[in-house]
Amino acid sequence: MNLVDFLKTVTPIAPETEAAVNRVFKAEELPKNYKLHEQGTVCNKLFYIESGLSRTFYYNEEGKDITYRFNEENTFTALIESYLNQKPSFYSIELLEPAIIHSASFAEFEVLLDNHPELMKVNSHVLRNFLLQSNERIIALQFHNAHERYKIFADKNPGLLQRVSLGHIASYLGITQETLSRIRSR
Repeated sequence: MNLVDFLKTVTPIAPETEAAVNRVFKAEELPKNYKLHEQGTVCNKLFYIESGLSRTFYYNEEGKDITYRFNEENTFTALIESYLNQKPSFYSIELLEPAIIHSASFAEFEVLLDNHPELMKVNSHVLRNFLLQSNERIIALQFHNAHERYKIFADKNPGLLQRVSLGHIASYLGITQETLSRIRSR
């Protein structure tokens, strides 16, 4: 779904707002493995994924990459703590598939919100989704065992099981790939 059509599922949008959104958000076709953001830099953009799949990840002390989040089509992604505070992030974002991405800089999006107040509902929607995703992840890691985390992930994201490598899923769940294979074989 293109960006404007997605925004219209959240709130009604006037034609002049639609035109402003299309001016501000730049669309690009990007290849698999493209880095939308590099760890250690300020996340200065908000991304909308029209098609494709991304993952947010970081490197632990041993240099192993750990997946923090997946984002599919029709979702926004950013490193929200970096984006809002304009400070370097601990995370990177990479594409796991070729994608069509719409992006706007922090400054451009702020001006868009100031000039088109109906988009504040979209802003609230985006922030709510970031908060809920983060909260679900914390609850899963604190209160569920590995088998429960996998079941919750599989039930909530059945399409990702075919699109994401087992290594990325295992790191997201906080388990080894061997443990994931044992859980899946049950």
